[in-house]
Amino acid sequence: MSESINLRDVQKRTMQLSEFADGLWDLLIGSIFMVLAFYPITRELLGPFWNLAIFLFLLAFLVVGHLVARHFVSGPRMGYVQPRRTPQTRLLLVVSAVMVLLTLGLVLWTLLGPGGLSSGSEPSTPSLVRSYGVEWMVVFVIGVVFSVMGYRFGVARLFFYGWMLGLANLASVYMVHTAGWTFHVPAAIASGIILVIGFTLLLRFLRNYPIRTQEA
Repeated sequence: MSESINLRDVQKRTMQLSEFADGLWDLLIGSIFMVLAFYPITRELLGPFWNLAIFLFLLAFLVVGHLVARHFVSGPRMGYVQPRRTPQTRLLLVVSAVMVLLTLGLVLWTLLGPGGLSSGSEPSTPSLVRSYGVEWMVVFVIGVVFSVMGYRFGVARLFFYGWMLGLANLASVYMVHTAGWTFHVPAAIASGIILVIGFTLLLRFLRNYPIRTQEA
């Protein structure tokens, strides 16, 4: 039993080091939600169709950039050995896919939801009759998804990320309908915090794991 527990701890520590220590995952999530913070502004400038097309392009660019960065930044420092496909790695892939779908769902709700296709000159729905049930559901879903990841992989900051992003989205929608904000300031602040943490982790990773040069 102790050997099984130790093996599980080793697998969790390996996942922490290989997936979350370099800060690149944080930079990816922070960048995606930062793009979402600017989504209403670019929608007014470009229109719903082209705005969604550009967002999908940026999303693909960020995901590919993340993979390239892992190959050239983390790979030389952590090694290129293909790890055994464990339940933890499969869970990470599933959760990552859920996060992408959830992000796209938020965008589609912004695009096709009530008032999503209206122009900025039209009056918004009065706050007294505006329901925020969907936004509270988003808070719950994002918080739970990130909390499960944080518990499963032993990464405490993911708990903070999930509930912060969910509440920031709720605050952004509230300010849009009560104060007429176009730019999602709370979501941008939350994304900025994640980006700062990601850059800090990346710098620490580069300092702690320099590339080993072969001596002649």
